[in-house]
Amino acid sequence: MDATTRDCANELLEVIPLMMRVIRAQVRSHSSPELSIPQFRALAFLGRNERAMLGDVGNFLALSLPAASKLIDGLVAAGFATRETDPADRRKVVLELAPAGQAKYAAAVKEAAAFLAGRVSRLTDVERDRLAHAMRSLRTIFDAPSETRNGAAKTKRAAARV
Repeated sequence: MDATTRDCANELLEVIPLMMRVIRAQVRSHSSPELSIPQFRALAFLGRNERAMLGDVGNFLALSLPAASKLIDGLVAAGFATRETDPADRRKVVLELAPAGQAKYAAAVKEAAAFLAGRVSRLTDVERDRLAHAMRSLRTIFDAPSETRNGAAKTKRAAARV
């Protein structure tokens, strides 16, 4: 049976949220108690986006600027992120991971990749090849320079492939 574009879309709408719930639960079970889930998601966003703006984090987390600022304050206070004024526009705040944040993000990505490798190991070689091909195809149609709406930050692919 040949799948229609609507069939593919429906499968994506079913599988992606399921995968994200499982991955989030896995990360939550292995993350440090000093981080809330929104803080961890912000940390991951900063790990994938160089020099993100506060508004980018707020948009990603669906938070107002004041709420995003408070969340980032917690990451800065914990030593996981840095916050500085953009030299080109003093109205903008640029965010980056501090070394401790980079280490925490890298450890979480490594743990998630190991978890997913365990799940994928249940597939046959042929199924894994098909899955890898499908993921590459999806990357070509969904890949963008950034997760952000304004495209100001660059995606860090290398960190995501740890």
